[in-house]
Amino acid sequence: MPATVVLDEVHLTLRIPAALSDGEVRAIRRVLAGKAFTDAVRRAVLVEMNKRPVLKPVRVALTR
Repeated sequence: MPATVVLDEVHLTLRIPAALSDGEVRAIRRVLAGKAFTDAVRRAVLVEMNKRPVLKPVRVALTR
């Protein structure tokens, strides 16, 4: 029997204006793919989870 099971998944959709230039789109993609952004999202999720003691046993994985 597995040690954990997937209970739920949350998907985040990021939308940009269609009229952005290629350079603007590349800059946005660089930021979103960067470690700093990923770490910030992970911290934000953990901050919110830590406010709710019932979620203590829940483990979170952030993937792309």
